[in-house]
Amino acid sequence: MQNPSIESYLNCNFTCQCGRTHKSLFAHYIFEPGAIERLPALLGQLGYTRPYLISDTHTYSIAGIRVEEALDKAGIPFASHVLKSPEKGDLAADEHALGSVAMADDRDADIVISIGTGTINDIGRYFSYITGRPFLLVATAPSMDGLVSGVAPLIFRNMKVTYPAQEPLALICEPEIMAGAPLKMLAAGAADILGKYNCLLDWKLSHIINDEYYCDTIADIMRTAVDRTMESTSGLAAHDGKAVSVLAEALVLSGIAMDFSGNSRPASGAEHHQSHYWEMQFLFDGIPAVLHGTKVGIGTVLMLELYNTLAEMEKPDFAAIRERIGDRLSGKAWEEEMRRCYRQGAEEVIALEKKAGKNNPDGLLRRLAVMEERWEEIRELAKTAPKAAEIYQVLEEMGAAKVPADVGIPRQYVYDSIRYGKELRDRYTILQLMWDIDRLEEEAGRLVEKYCG
Repeated sequence: MQNPSIESYLNCNFTCQCGRTHKSLFAHYIFEPGAIERLPALLGQLGYTRPYLISDTHTYSIAGIRVEEALDKAGIPFASHVLKSPEKGDLAADEHALGSVAMADDRDADIVISIGTGTINDIGRYFSYITGRPFLLVATAPSMDGLVSGVAPLIFRNMKVTYPAQEPLALICEPEIMAGAPLKMLAAGAADILGKYNCLLDWKLSHIINDEYYCDTIADIMRTAVDRTMESTSGLAAHDGKAVSVLAEALVLSGIAMDFSGNSRPASGAEHHQSHYWEMQFLFDGIPAVLHGTKVGIGTVLMLELYNTLAEMEKPDFAAIRERIGDRLSGKAWEEEMRRCYRQGAEEVIALEKKAGKNNPDGLLRRLAVMEERWEEIRELAKTAPKAAEIYQVLEEMGAAKVPADVGIPRQYVYDSIRYGKELRDRYTILQLMWDIDRLEEEAGRLVEKYCG
């Protein structure tokens, strides 16, 4: 579809050229002044009479109070649970927060409403999913791309894991609230979208090497979101309403793309592996969290560097790579590295590899055969990647973090995230390709020297 818009995909159901049927339960997008006061009428239209509200202390003050007042005025009973924001850092979407939400649950509530973005959204839509109730979101900042997606990244047993979640029936947001969000949140939202440059490449790369399902329609939706955001980033630093509106729409389109795909593949690649790895390390060290999109932006610069390198790379000596396979696949040595890098989460990572077999010899040999045959196609794909320096400059102009040191990520964590971040997911990316051709360790060292000083 040319020039896709949110309206094109509201409550849609169509058979795509890829052969699959794409569906979306997301049916109402209200982005206008006074949108919150329209909530009672929307609930009546949808047939819901008793919402369960979830917010945190920050989002409650921004929008939660108004939501409660609107419901009171309309005579709609509700339950409200306000999660306490930590004194330092951000609230985590983990088993503790979910437990708190479950304990405060009104069993008579017929719809779950999250008031907030990011963590509160993740908690609400996952809780909605496991309790079998519909979900609605009142957004307070355009800071992440999961506004309307059907998946939720949560922290469980010290691991960042993506779980199925309830796609919202409706998204309510007000221009003034969204534009008034702190610049770091606007920049984080834009950086999360810019990361799609990399994850779309990763998705196509896996299609070439592993014959993974790929859909041009979904990719076009995501590409539209990225291109529109790139054109509007200059206005975000000034909290320009038009630029914020463009960003919000891009974030929604990203969620729709994920819904059509059935997972986060169109929106999450190696740049997210970096972000998730750093988030886990901060959690282990008791360091306040950094906004997800902020970390994704930094990871995007690093991963695009790898694509830029791949674009100029001569065809590897595949015979020599095959001869070295036996030297690279020591199970005990690898497990020791996982325990060093992933600490409390190591056993989950080790279990994933035993199940997925990303690093086993047979799989590697198969992938090497495909790469040897299709190397020029792979290089041509890499040539379509933006220059890492270009994205670096855009982040700088927005006042966003550009390099790991900007948010306190140590050199060792950066090296380990590049070298071993791929072990977080069973997902083929540029990191796995560089490992496959025995270049990942070298590239990790080079990138650390370039971006960590």
